[in-house]
Parts: sequence; structure tokens; C-alpha cells
Amino acid sequence: MTSDDASSRHGDDTVRTTPVRNPINIESLSTWIVNHSSPILQSLMFGVEGRSTQDSRWLHERMQVKQFGFGQSNPTYLLIITNLPHRNDALKVVLRRKPNKIAHPSSHALHREFRVLESLLRYNKQLKQQQQQQQAFDKSVPIPTPYAYCKDETILGAEFYLMEFVQGRIFVDPRMTSIGSKEERTEAFKDALRVMANIHNVPWWLIGLEKHGGRASGKDKTNPTYIERQLQRLLQITSKQSQLMKGSDKHDVKKVEKSIRQIAQVLSQHASQCPNPFGLLHGDFKIDNLIFHPTEPRVIAVLDWELSTMGDGYCDLANFCMMYFMPSIEKGWGVAGLGDMKLEGTGILTRPEVVSSYCQYHDKARQGNEHLTTRTNVSRAADYNEAMAWAGFYLSFLFFKNCVIVQGVAQRASIGVASSAAASKVAGLLPEMVRLTKHILKEFPPPKTQLKSNL
Repeated sequence: MTSDDASSRHGDDTVRTTPVRNPINIESLSTWIVNHSSPILQSLMFGVEGRSTQDSRWLHERMQVKQFGFGQSNPTYLLIITNLPHRNDALKVVLRRKPNKIAHPSSHALHREFRVLESLLRYNKQLKQQQQQQQAFDKSVPIPTPYAYCKDETILGAEFYLMEFVQGRIFVDPRMTSIGSKEERTEAFKDALRVMANIHNVPWWLIGLEKHGGRASGKDKTNPTYIERQLQRLLQITSKQSQLMKGSDKHDVKKVEKSIRQIAQVLSQHASQCPNPFGLLHGDFKIDNLIFHPTEPRVIAVLDWELSTMGDGYCDLANFCMMYFMPSIEKGWGVAGLGDMKLEGTGILTRPEVVSSYCQYHDKARQGNEHLTTRTNVSRAADYNEAMAWAGFYLSFLFFKNCVIVQGVAQRASIGVASSAAASKVAGLLPEMVRLTKHILKEFPPPKTQLKSNL
């Protein structure tokens, strides 16, 4: 998050804030903060000594709230607190809140997002204590520091949490036009893949993530693969979203839902045979969910862990590669891609280069952990040939998943609770997303397998 400037323009590399679109009760929030027992939160807000509950008005008067332009599902705000006696500058804190209306209980899982951030914070501290940061390969996973979680829906109308504001660059356009040299652009892409590989090799069983997501792993025929489980859940979500859709032609709604189900049926026929490596997933790993250093081509924080779970690491890789099939931001989709761009001479990695770099970093991240593989079912080594052979299948699944997500944006827009400033434009992409998903599945079919569907 680079700026709290409310202005924005097409092609700008930075993510901006906007006037608040989904208001929150600042007085109620201020009271909750001063009453919260979190030492780190109290220290940030009030200094080492802390303050008493009578100061909620004092905090309220010093707090300014803006809303980020991103966040299709969970409204995300920037809290700017000025005139704090223990600070020379303004304190900036990020607030993430669930929407007021939720189509499916598993959607908008902010509590899972906060839990994984807490666990990764512990993991990074362990690495530092073990002085592994001084090794040739950095295995850490950079994240914003989580501060405090609120389950009490009476405070802001929904659950929310507070975390660190990380000063850096978010590239909403993967062309990274503000980076001056092609060499730095290459390094930025490679560092993103290094961080992704690190995520997939986190020893989750050692940092409190034993119950994070599903437990089925590897090629265990007695359990469904990660994608099989996801297909079942996503079909439940799309059905519920169709029911909640308002102000739309019922025929069009049913037509889209039918197309989504047809795609899921084809994917399901191959899902039991896919590689299915097992490890910690980010769930939505892409360029604009990363914060890069203000001047260096390296990742300093990974955002938006809402969809994080345990599962198939090739899904994160495919999610990252979706941009190679999306048009540039000038095409009016409301999201930016590289699909109509000539990459030669830009420093931007090609899709095969992305897969190759990921596999190389994955191997480095596993070094020192190989002896744990059979005992704990951690993610096995990534294989380039395997990853490329199944790339179309995983890409099709990720586009299918995003069809369901975009349908959710459309559903929330139809009832007036969409959280993103660009929600209506994103919602309008649904028919094109469905068409593109079918095209990828046809052009890049999975390896021939024994067809079997559990849908």
C-alpha cells in the first residue's frame, strides 16, 4: 500500500484510497481499541504506558478513515491517527472487515486470514532466531504484522481485524511500468516466485496450522484431492449466489450458473488424477496482492490471505499465471493482464519461465527439510515437466474459481453491498470469464487420464 492519496488514473502502478464507500462507526471502533488487551495494539496507539478507557473520545478525535480501492469481497480501510504524543508522525493501521451480508458461511474467512498471519509471524521469528536469514536462500514469508481480531459484530456490524500498514509499492498492472529497467522487472517477478515457493514449504505442523484447511494429501486414493473438494464447495457457493441475485434477468442468471456447472463437470473428470502436492496455500497469489520494497525489486509483504488453506501448490502457481491470459488494463476489464503484450525485451518472465523459476525456488526452499517429507507429507519437489503438462487443467480450475468469485461480486453489487470501487465493472466480466475458461480448457487439455467424476 503506497499512498493514501484519493486520486487514481488508468495505468497507475499504485493502489490508492477512495472516500469511504462502506461507512464504519469510528466512535465504536475507538472504544474497542482502548479497551482491547493486545499489548502491541496498546503500545502502538498509546505508547508504552498505555491509556485508560476514558480516552476513546480522545482517540476518536484523532482518527481519520479512508477506504482502499481494492477488496472485492472484504472492505479494507486505512486508519490514520494523528497527534499522538509518543510519535512524531501519523500512525497508519489497516482494518479489514467482513461484509454485512454473506452468501456462504465459508466465504470471507477473515478469522482464517488472521490466524495464518499470526502463525507466519511466529515462523518468521523462528527463522530469525535460528539465523537462517543469513543463509544463501531466504525462506521467510514477508507479511504485515497482525495486531488484533474482533469477533464482536456489534462493534462495526461484522467481524474485523487490524494489521500493520506496510509502506511500499503495489503494482496493480503486472507490466510494472514504473520500474525503470528490465533487469529489475525480472528480479521483481523472480522474487515473487521465491516467496510463493517459500509459502508452499512452510512447516505448517510446527507453527499452529495443523487444523488449517483440509488434511487430505498426496495421492491418497481414499481421500478426494484438493481440487475435488474445491469443486464441491464452489458449486454450493454458486448455487447460493444465484438464489440471492437481484435485479437481473433470471434466464441470464440460470444460463451462467449452468455454464459454471458444465465447466466443473469437465474438471471433475480429471481432478482425481492431478498431481495434488500438499502444503500451505496462499489461495490468491498474484502481483497485486504483493507489496514490493519502495525502491528495490523484492517482496516485503504478501496480502489477502482470506482464501489460504492446505492443498495443491500448483493452484497458486496457476493463479499467478492467469495474467498471461487476461488483456491489458486499457481493454476495460477493470483488471490488468499481459495477454495482449509482447514480452520480449521487457524483462517480464514468460509463462514457461515462471514455471521454471518456481520449480527452482521450490527446490531451494525444500533444502534442509527433505528428511521431513515422508513423515509429515509436506509438499514434494515441484517438477517442471509435470507442472507444464497439467498447466491447462490448473489454469482452467483457477479461471473457474474466479468465475464463482466474480459471480459473488455481481451478486453483492445487485443488492448494494459490494465493497470495491470497481465492483460493477468486475461484475460485468462474468460472461467473458466463463468463455475464457472454456477456451483454456479446450486449448490446453490435461494429460489423458482415466475419466472419473464425483459431481
